Amino acid sequence: MKNILFNPFYEKYKFPQGAIKNSDQVKITVLVIETYQFYYLDLLVKDDGNQEIKRLSLEKKGHENNYQVYQVTFSLAEKGLYWYYFECCDVYGTHFIGSNRDLDGVLTDYYPTSWQLLVHQAFIGELNWFKGKVMYQIMVDRFFKVGQTIPKPHAIMHDDWCDVPHFQATNGVVLNNDFFGGNLQGVIAKLDYLQSLNVGVIYLNPIFEAFSNHKYDTGDYRKIDSMLGTEADFQLLCAKAKEKGIAIIFDGVYNHTGDDSIYFNKYQRYPELGAYQSRASKYYRWYKFINWPNQYACWWGFKTLPAVNQQDPYYQQFITGKHGVLDKWLTQGAKGVRLDVIDELDNTFLDKIYAAVKANDPENIVIGEVWEDASTKHAYNQRRRYLWGKQVDSVMNYPLKKAIIDFIKHDNLTGLVIQIRHLINNYPKHVIDSLMNHLGTHDTVRLLTNFAPVSPDQLRKEEQAYYHMSEAEYHEAVRRLKMATAIQFTLPGVPSIFYGDETGMEGFRDPFCRRTIDWDHINQDLFNWYQKLGKIRHLSVFVDGQYYEESTSNNVFAFSRKKDHEKILTIVNNNHYDISYHLGEGFDLIDELAVSKKVNVPKKTAKIIKLN
Repeated sequence: MKNILFNPFYEKYKFPQGAIKNSDQVKITVLVIETYQFYYLDLLVKDDGNQEIKRLSLEKKGHENNYQVYQVTFSLAEKGLYWYYFECCDVYGTHFIGSNRDLDGVLTDYYPTSWQLLVHQAFIGELNWFKGKVMYQIMVDRFFKVGQTIPKPHAIMHDDWCDVPHFQATNGVVLNNDFFGGNLQGVIAKLDYLQSLNVGVIYLNPIFEAFSNHKYDTGDYRKIDSMLGTEADFQLLCAKAKEKGIAIIFDGVYNHTGDDSIYFNKYQRYPELGAYQSRASKYYRWYKFINWPNQYACWWGFKTLPAVNQQDPYYQQFITGKHGVLDKWLTQGAKGVRLDVIDELDNTFLDKIYAAVKANDPENIVIGEVWEDASTKHAYNQRRRYLWGKQVDSVMNYPLKKAIIDFIKHDNLTGLVIQIRHLINNYPKHVIDSLMNHLGTHDTVRLLTNFAPVSPDQLRKEEQAYYHMSEAEYHEAVRRLKMATAIQFTLPGVPSIFYGDETGMEGFRDPFCRRTIDWDHINQDLFNWYQKLGKIRHLSVFVDGQYYEESTSNNVFAFSRKKDHEKILTIVNNNHYDISYHLGEGFDLIDELAVSKKVNVPKKTAKIIKLN
């Protein structure tokens, strides 16, 4: 029997769960074993600078089993990141109650690890159209092509759609100037395919004019890249997708441009005077020249990606103003933006981006690229306030991606359980239900290849380019992928499919994760699996249903989602033997049959059960 019972992950001990809105009341309950007699039990709240701002006494409210019940209710008016722990005193002196890795309260004689409490202002928009949906990420050049693509002068076109992307350097540099011809018309042609997967949101990697195939080196923010299509094609895609209940989100790259751009114009390919060409250019103030023209700030040292001076009023207005870049593409039909390298965007600029997106439509969404816990992110000598309200609605959930793969691949169930607890404790509920829960992107190893017997670090680039698992290895990887995606699709947040994962694509890191889809060789079993998961996502419980742990031991992860009278149970058996899981009456949503009292979960498989 534990001496102290407190864990903010559970609503019994902290209500409401997770981050709170400023001025909302928070109720804290601590259970103390009856043999402990405290003279006092205080809650200490500190700001992010370790300054104590509240000391509140918990009142004894009665007894529960063999425990004394202590409670206190309080609120915090100012948004920000706070930390709290407890101080108590008995006949032996002063003690503290702080957090362990599981968020459980632990009694100690030393200053403890504090719990986190994020206080946020209200977000703009409910975003119920987004929550509960399935997202699909597309790198347009590699997805599907309709008609002929007219290459730019610098472009190298692959004649074979299924060719390996170029990976060898030219004079020490990978130019990223090889193309396959996928286009926006190709995306339009595949809308029925995406609808069959129950996709509700398409996230497009950059589609605006640029030199490279990845297009994170923007050449013209106001122009669709000619190799991908036209402005009319984009408008048609948004309209046709909307008819099928699918929203379009585009990639916004506002920390840097390309050096080959209308704004910088290093190679004089544009008629307008660029910042590299002349100090008289209207874009000169956009950039941070150390010694004009050849020394300038750039993203991570890449000279092809000159960093933008985000403080420049003209640049801010160009991106965020009325009829600016954001307003233009949102007005043409997009429902939101994913912000690239958001850690590089300063707070003032980020505030204006969010305001601009919401001014167009409060129900538009802003998603940030953050690789760590977004609630505590520290970048460039400052704590970021992404989740304090009015900066982003959602972030890419890299911490969850890592935890799911670690569980499936390395049996690290404890790590997954703890990661989910911390996310739910640290993030606002609005963000939790809107998280972009991906298991692979254009920046990572393909999901299926995560379960290969070798890692990219063990292979040379030439070996990675042509690597394929054996039939037995591939079969095992598919089994593991199914377990991972069963978790992904039923946890809080929005599951995101990286194009082609549903077809069984393999590939190590960039550029091998960015191959084209071989439409003539789709893994039908895997495609059917994703279809089934997408269908399950339509249940209302996945919009904003609460998450509950059910079983978190012996390599069996079971959790439920509950909303009103609806309850969905996910069971993942990551063992090398079958198990029986005891439950009430229900319906197996995977095998589509009724179950009663217990369900058999074969080794290395998952079940999703709708309970009566």
